[in-house]
Amino acid sequence: MASARHAARLAGAIVLAAAAPSIGQLRVGTWNLTDYRGEPGRDEHFRVALFDEFEGRSFRPDVLVVQEMGSASAADRFLGILNSDARGGGDWVAAPYIDGPTTDTVLFYRASRASLRDTSVVSPGGAAPAHPRHLMRYDLAVFGYDEPRLVIYGTHMKAGTSSTDRDRRLAEALALRADARGLPAGTHFLLAGDLNMRGSDEFAYRELVESRASNNGRLFDPIVSPGTWRDSSLFRFLHTQDPVDAMDDRFDQILVNDDLIDGDGLDYLGDATKRISRTTFADPDHSFRTWGNDGTTLDEPMARDNAMVGRTIARALFLAPGGSLGHLPVFLDLRVPAKIGSLTSLDAGEIERGAAASVDLPVGNAGDVARWSAAGIQDLVYSFQADAPLQPPAGEFADPAGGTLDLQAIAIDSAALGPFDAELRILSNDPDEPVRVVRVVGEVVAADCPADIDGDGALTLFDFLAFQNLFDAGDPRADVDGDGALTLFDFLAFQNLFDAGC
Repeated sequence: MASARHAARLAGAIVLAAAAPSIGQLRVGTWNLTDYRGEPGRDEHFRVALFDEFEGRSFRPDVLVVQEMGSASAADRFLGILNSDARGGGDWVAAPYIDGPTTDTVLFYRASRASLRDTSVVSPGGAAPAHPRHLMRYDLAVFGYDEPRLVIYGTHMKAGTSSTDRDRRLAEALALRADARGLPAGTHFLLAGDLNMRGSDEFAYRELVESRASNNGRLFDPIVSPGTWRDSSLFRFLHTQDPVDAMDDRFDQILVNDDLIDGDGLDYLGDATKRISRTTFADPDHSFRTWGNDGTTLDEPMARDNAMVGRTIARALFLAPGGSLGHLPVFLDLRVPAKIGSLTSLDAGEIERGAAASVDLPVGNAGDVARWSAAGIQDLVYSFQADAPLQPPAGEFADPAGGTLDLQAIAIDSAALGPFDAELRILSNDPDEPVRVVRVVGEVVAADCPADIDGDGALTLFDFLAFQNLFDAGDPRADVDGDGALTLFDFLAFQNLFDAGC
């Protein structure tokens, strides 16, 4: 469905999103905060890491899933950090805090970008053989859209390499996929969190991403980077643990379902068919980033003279764990769906029979560019259906957000006399209004021969009979002299028109 213009615009949007703070597109991030108990000494480090900018790059998420939250009061303090800096929007809200058997996963979101529909525990944490922490689910609505909803699973899987550790991760993966399999068709969902896995060959990871008998709950790695991540230079740009001591593992990930990588509607801003670069942190084909990892360190502390985030942000990321082994956050950007824009009614007026006729309909992408930016909104793709006598243009059209609406000429077949009230349907990829109905009214009248009542192109006895029928029916078209009443004078006026000929 994507045209060459759409593909070129998508490539440009990815570069823009990757280079700039989240001023448009919806940015989703995840960060293991490392046993956060609300320590005041960590506030400023979090603030700098979240909101500072270096060479046009910043984290600044719109939705953030965090792990290792120590208490409800710590969550309240972290919410205060998020709202303490105007660069973050100041409109952060926390999902309800659900206390589990150990540290907890919490979701925060900006009210101007999303709203929370529901918070639930998919599978409770517990002692072995269960997974240790709650597997959380957050149902969100993107601001300004009823559909599609966005479901985010938040996880912090069991650490360790023993067979018991792996089994506990597998138990959580099985629970997640079973829940996702039951989501309504068309639900967009993703998994964000600390997976604690060292490679994609682990059974738990395979359960998440591999094809099964039912693929409704299947996830995909949007940056196409399977392999053994631990201690591998091939994945040095993706390692998230640990910046304090040794960057060596890709524990923290965001996986997405197929609806988020299908090129339409709410969608990953990137090319999910391409593996992310192994030579630069600034891959122009992906919006996914490991924030603070410039790829220059492997099995050693994160680079402080950091090409990706600079010295100040790098220092904040280094100190944010509070002196413990830590994690770097990861994020990706989502493009929001297109919005149909058009008039909903048109009056074509009077059209002479047989004349070429059309009405112009402004139609196009009315996405909220002030909120999402033009680059953060999908192209509108639309086509037409219509009832007679309307004849809309055939084919499919694409319109990017941010410009003027297209002006489409809707032709009208003027062969049949009389008034018409017809329906024009605009079929589009606007998920909230896939079919917009436009009402078109008008009337086809006889051309330059008002006495030709039956419209056969000739003046005959049948025109007198047609006039008589209109008169008897009290039709205002029989008021030929225009005095507002049907009288003998209308017959005389019609006789004069008839005698005058065509």
